[in-house]
Amino acid sequence: MMAKWMAEIDQRTRLAGANKMELLMFHLGTEEIYGINVFKIREVMKMPAVTKIPDSDPRILGIVNLRGENVALVDLKQAIGLGPLDPNGGKLIIAEYNDNKQGFLVGGVDRIIRMSWEKIQIPPPMVQSSRQGAVTAVTKLEDGRMVLILDVEKVLAELHPRTEDEILIGIEAVQELEGKRVLLADDSLVARKQITKTLERLGMSWEETQTGREALNRLRQCAELAEKLDLPISHYFSGVITDIEMPEMDGFSLTKHIREDPRLQGLPVLMHSSLSGQCNVDKGKSVGVTDYVTKFHPTELRDKLLEHLGRKPYPALKGEMALKG
Repeated sequence: MMAKWMAEIDQRTRLAGANKMELLMFHLGTEEIYGINVFKIREVMKMPAVTKIPDSDPRILGIVNLRGENVALVDLKQAIGLGPLDPNGGKLIIAEYNDNKQGFLVGGVDRIIRMSWEKIQIPPPMVQSSRQGAVTAVTKLEDGRMVLILDVEKVLAELHPRTEDEILIGIEAVQELEGKRVLLADDSLVARKQITKTLERLGMSWEETQTGREALNRLRQCAELAEKLDLPISHYFSGVITDIEMPEMDGFSLTKHIREDPRLQGLPVLMHSSLSGQCNVDKGKSVGVTDYVTKFHPTELRDKLLEHLGRKPYPALKGEMALKG
């Protein structure tokens, strides 16, 4: 069973390295079609017995026991503000985020489709603001139907809210990092906020992008400016922090393009992702990722930034390029 699971993970890692992914489509008892990256899914099953938790958040239906492991069960429909879902006939999706398993009750599953990240786009503002901001990307099927891809990290963050001080305990300014500037690529609003709050406390500055393609275009723009002014790319960015899963271009492909551009040689790339596992680390190394950080561990992120960005001084930013996070 474990060998089969690892083989499936390895296969999906190879897909990600080709800027492709597999999407599990499902519904929540409404007309809309939703999607989650199959990479994060461990299994889909019928509803098992549920142990209720007295006085708990109504979005958390209880605990299910899976082969001796207790997993919290979330009503995904209610979690994105669409009201409770009837559990009769529903399916349970078991997913893993940041080394923790979560159970999501859905109305039913459709099928798995394979597609290029290039066909997955940032949603229009009206869609982004709907469903409590839980839609991170959209794609269109061949029959014209729209699939809404959920930012499950945002859903989980709202279910288990923590204060900024709780999340960033022990994170404070570090002299070796003060003034350093990074380019951040992540489509999740929650992830970007967590990372930028960490950077702010460390005394760093940053620029945010939502897709790998947007990040690559920005780096190439800065590389052209640096070339004209006879400056190193480090004049504009000390490093890159990138997610793996992003619309248009994933983090593996972004890193590969960075390493193929001689103007960007030596630029540290930290991969920051909830897709934990050695296969992702190995794939990242094969395309030139400098290091890997599992979401969201602020002290680990700080230590990796110190290790790879804090060793040598970079020229201060000047003029119109001195943008603040």
